[in-house]
Amino acid sequence: MVLARIGIFATLLLSFASSAMAKDFPVGFFGPLSGPAAAYGSESLAGAQLALEEINAGYLGSDKIKLIPADDTASPGVAAQAVQRMIDIDDVVAVVGGSTSAGTAAAIEVTKEAKVPQLSPLAVDSALTLANNPWFARIAQSSTTWAERTAEWLKKDKGAKSAYLLVRNDNFGIPLADAFEKRAKEIGLELKGKIAYEPTSREFRPTLATVASAKPDYIVLWGYYTEAGLMAKQMAEMQIKFPFYVGSAIGIDQYREIAGPSAEGTYGLLYYLAGSIETDAGKKFVQKWNERYHRTPTQYEGMGYDAMYVLADAMKRAAAKGGISKQTIRDEIFNTKAFQGATGPITILSNGDAQRPLPMAELVDGKVKLDTLLK
Repeated sequence: MVLARIGIFATLLLSFASSAMAKDFPVGFFGPLSGPAAAYGSESLAGAQLALEEINAGYLGSDKIKLIPADDTASPGVAAQAVQRMIDIDDVVAVVGGSTSAGTAAAIEVTKEAKVPQLSPLAVDSALTLANNPWFARIAQSSTTWAERTAEWLKKDKGAKSAYLLVRNDNFGIPLADAFEKRAKEIGLELKGKIAYEPTSREFRPTLATVASAKPDYIVLWGYYTEAGLMAKQMAEMQIKFPFYVGSAIGIDQYREIAGPSAEGTYGLLYYLAGSIETDAGKKFVQKWNERYHRTPTQYEGMGYDAMYVLADAMKRAAAKGGISKQTIRDEIFNTKAFQGATGPITILSNGDAQRPLPMAELVDGKVKLDTLLK
């Protein structure tokens, strides 16, 4: 009887000690959750929340992550304010975000000053990592990589000899076009022309007539899904039938809705395409998403899911080495090598950029299908 009582007492002590040691670590998340860019933030948040359910079920032992989301409405000023609030009031140990390059750039100034690690799931602007900020990393490939891989795919995989560039005249389109043009010249892909259009443009027929007269093998667009949809539609109306590359717009419902049937046959490079990554984590993620939402996950949902897991994995390794802090989380994020994510293996480079596969896709019979997995 005495031994039994001692055993019960010891169990209670262990339980109490374990409970007392368990911690909730506040982590911020920001991105556009409303407005015309809401798909970027809201979908990546949905992926992060699913990952968080799994992580808080024991991935960090008895410790848990408490997610604090904020809507930046795609405004850089709002993003900076939201992240400052997370740091000052919520005392977050890390921040996941943003979903746009402009919002991410604004937040970087805040997290760098406060020495809080920031991990973006979607921001691609190459300028974000040029400063080698030790507190910022991302799991998305840089815009330079996107442009270079596209030029190489056209030349090597499609046998293209020429391309014509249509470029959104802002800090999204111009850097992509410059990187594409540089790589095209290096590999012998002829550039038949380049036209930079204003972001407010909605009438592209005169521009498309100029492009068609040059007879390129491919038309390459560096712009948003709204312009891509209008161009595809207007090309079909003008009977222009050159292969059309539209970047990640191919995976966005609104692009296909604007373009209608003329979207058929267009190409694009995605962050992630469900089913294109044959890893255990990838299969498990797609199966669970299908069970819960009765559809496959989008590219942004996949990236939000993996961003949360890359952060949690860094926290797990930090705990094993002695303790979780802002500094040790930062160190372990930058130590991430070949992490087996749902969107493929992810390695964080010394400047905060990521190495991971990119799926080149084609719209066939109304569905986005894998063309080539670029590694």
